[in-house]
Amino acid sequence: MVQSDTVSTPSLILSNPLVPLLYDLSLKIDHLKPNFVGTLVASLVENPLCLVPKSDFSVSLHCNKIVITRATLKYGTVEQKLTVSYSRAAQIVTLSADIEAAEIIQNDPRLELTFMASVTAIKTFRDETYGVFKTNYSDSLEGKSDNYVIATHSQPFGCRAIFPVIDESILKVPVKLTITTKSAFKVISNGALDKSTIVDMTDESVFEFKQTPPISPSVFGFVIGDFECVQSTESNIPVRIFVTKGDSTRATYALKVATDLLPRFVTLFGEDYPLDKFDLVALPFLSDWVMENWGMVTVIRDSLLLNEITADESDKLQLRQLISHQLTHQWIGNLISFDDYKWMWLVEAFATWVGNYVLSLAGIEPTDALNYKLDKVFELETLKNSDCSLANSMPSFHEHMGLLKIDLESRTNSIFEKHAYDKGMVLLNMIGSLFQLEKQANSLQPFFDSFKKVFEAFKFKTIKPFQMWNVLNEDISIDLLSFVHSWIQYNGYPLLTAKTDNNKLQIVQNQYLVDAEDENVQIENQPFHVPLALKLLGDDGKIKYANLMLTDRSIELDIPPNQLVTLNADRQFYYSVAYDSTLQDSLLEHISANNLSSLEIIGIINDYGKILGQRVPKKNSEFYGSNAILMILSICNVVVGQLWKLDFEVLKILLGYLEEINVTFVHFSDYEKFEKWQDNFSAKLFHKIGGWNTVLLLKDSSYNPIEYEVRGVVLQLGIDSKESQDVCKKLYKNFVNGGTAQKFIPREILGSVFNVTMAHAQMQEYKQILNLVKNADVSYLKHTNASAQELQTAAVASLGFSIKDDLLGKTLHFVSNNIDSKLIELALIGFKYHHSLTIKEKLWAWYRVNYDQWVKRSLRKGSDWSKQIGITVGNISRLVLGEVMQYKRNSVEQFVEEKLKSLPPHGLRERWENVEAENKEKRYIAEHYDAVVFALNM
Repeated sequence: MVQSDTVSTPSLILSNPLVPLLYDLSLKIDHLKPNFVGTLVASLVENPLCLVPKSDFSVSLHCNKIVITRATLKYGTVEQKLTVSYSRAAQIVTLSADIEAAEIIQNDPRLELTFMASVTAIKTFRDETYGVFKTNYSDSLEGKSDNYVIATHSQPFGCRAIFPVIDESILKVPVKLTITTKSAFKVISNGALDKSTIVDMTDESVFEFKQTPPISPSVFGFVIGDFECVQSTESNIPVRIFVTKGDSTRATYALKVATDLLPRFVTLFGEDYPLDKFDLVALPFLSDWVMENWGMVTVIRDSLLLNEITADESDKLQLRQLISHQLTHQWIGNLISFDDYKWMWLVEAFATWVGNYVLSLAGIEPTDALNYKLDKVFELETLKNSDCSLANSMPSFHEHMGLLKIDLESRTNSIFEKHAYDKGMVLLNMIGSLFQLEKQANSLQPFFDSFKKVFEAFKFKTIKPFQMWNVLNEDISIDLLSFVHSWIQYNGYPLLTAKTDNNKLQIVQNQYLVDAEDENVQIENQPFHVPLALKLLGDDGKIKYANLMLTDRSIELDIPPNQLVTLNADRQFYYSVAYDSTLQDSLLEHISANNLSSLEIIGIINDYGKILGQRVPKKNSEFYGSNAILMILSICNVVVGQLWKLDFEVLKILLGYLEEINVTFVHFSDYEKFEKWQDNFSAKLFHKIGGWNTVLLLKDSSYNPIEYEVRGVVLQLGIDSKESQDVCKKLYKNFVNGGTAQKFIPREILGSVFNVTMAHAQMQEYKQILNLVKNADVSYLKHTNASAQELQTAAVASLGFSIKDDLLGKTLHFVSNNIDSKLIELALIGFKYHHSLTIKEKLWAWYRVNYDQWVKRSLRKGSDWSKQIGITVGNISRLVLGEVMQYKRNSVEQFVEEKLKSLPPHGLRERWENVEAENKEKRYIAEHYDAVVFALNM
């Protein structure tokens, strides 16, 4: 890629009158030597981009840690020795002669160089794998360490350490590679091996590779060494995986995935795979973990190899995503490249966004398709959480690229920025969804149909992104260039407020910030280009879609409120929406009538959930405060109704926000009236879900994890109900008597089973669970998919849920006696769910009695246990001071003030400040308690 303005060295593509047309490169590599020798024949052609015309011949190449031993220019019948001069700091070598440049250009000039370059020895994971590097490794067969690997890594500026080259992606040049090395080695490069010839009377062979298409230097490379190879020829393009010796059996899953996916990319893009083979190479060391060399992707060994039978599903998913990501790069990034490393966020975002989409189409594992849309929305919502703060503002793409410093010391990990990458995927998904909406399609295929024209126009070229947007713009009615510009230029995202006026729909957008009000803080607040993606209910009762682009601050639409089902249909666009009370009532009716998809309901819940604890602004106050809380609770009322179809994905998100509201009211209000509403809701939801006998009879792990997460929350919500207690007691007995019952308890409900059981436990049950805390009996693991650690954590976290005074006393005594044990504070978690003032006061008295001696023990120097006590006391203080005792805030403040005076500095001030900051949102929620319970008719 062309170096951006921050690079201290000039662009050679702009200063060379002649540039290479072909690199014919021959290398001789001895794995035992610290360097290698090479010859380069570079055919030259006139450079139309040159801005510095020269009368005499001169060509400059990038060259790092390379010594040129001979340099010759040949043109026509003339052979001219060249003067060699180095600029080591700039990593440039200049080759010149007192010859008229015009004379040379007309006579097929070519450079012929011989050179020596260095090989970096890699011994630990801290050593940088860049340029040409080598290592030895122990194989899995005999454990011998006399196996060798020599490999390359060229991104961003490492190719110049392999051979003299114009190391800028704006100039893509074919490479014809020949390597002479040990015959026993496998030798892999971008192109397919054309032939290998044994060198007489030696143990070496000459490996000649087919010429590559025009290739960016950053994705050129080769690997040499002791490898095994597994391959598939199921597709027209051979797929091979090269692995360290003895590891072939662990490569079968990767091979299956790559073989399945490759033809799917060809179909999706409508563009043939540009090379004649695809290789994945497992390396013992690789600083960047993976590198998308064209046709030869290198991956650090442990990320590529796994046992398909025993591997975790999460590890297999990561491998599928890795391979799909790298396959995307073979087209986007390699076949077509962008002109500056500042666009790395876009290239990487493309690779993940397209890669995950192809996985959803392939369905190698059913979850790839089932979770695809939900995962996208989850990632979008997660990003929104970190992209809405004025105090910790995430830079816009424009700001990020302006701040990015790229120089010769830059590496991929210093250029890559995760926030820009994450938001880049959101931008691409919005663009893809615009094409889908325009064509009224049920997939993203219209985008890829249009993208085929990008390949047709720019394959084997390096472009600026606007050239790509320009081509895509021809196939869509919106102004795509302006849309992209607004999202690249501005940071954050908008909050849309929608209200009715005279039977019309009014929509206003403002940048959403959790810690600023427009009238008090200077913010740019420029209007984004926002796709409204309207989902409407027609007069005929049928659902229809309309996409309008909001480009100004506001818009008024002639749409009656009862016809609007939702904005941001399918939740593919990056903004939130808050509705007025009239539209909320309509939304609730549509939810009840099942007119909204899971994603749309989840989106509405998240939109309101994000503004739950925000200060009510002077503008648009009707959308915040009690309005947001009541919308969440109103949705709760709808989902327990008879009409709504059960959806565990929706319930999981909804119950998460309900818990936030509930725990806040427990400690920041009188709670009693809200408790009645919640008890009524949890009882209805318990019956709505049903199927509890199936839960009791479960015998293996064949279940829906999300369903059981929800069931666990429902059991916890009903901790005081007899029905919930009965189910949990039976499940608990199944668990502890699993040897005879042969029942199975999913990890997702194990914690709730222990908590509800403990709430009403007798001494015998308490002792059983306490014994699990002290020593997690592995025999119980036969009856659950929880790990020993998860079992122990569930047991200890349940101890504080008891409502019996003597058992709570035992729990507090247990914590005191083990205050230096890691995570012992989990035993107090149950106290945050107790509304009883008697129980709260018991914890408060215990905390005050023990606090001084805990602190003094934590301040003893030179021991790990004192440090652990300090951590534990900090976590307990956060629970006691920040939550449980907030109903007596004056007493808490007095306690803090006294301890700051009477005890040495021990972090209490910082903890208290953190508690106060964390409680700000909770107090905002609690301010609306009376309005909420009044509206709920309590």
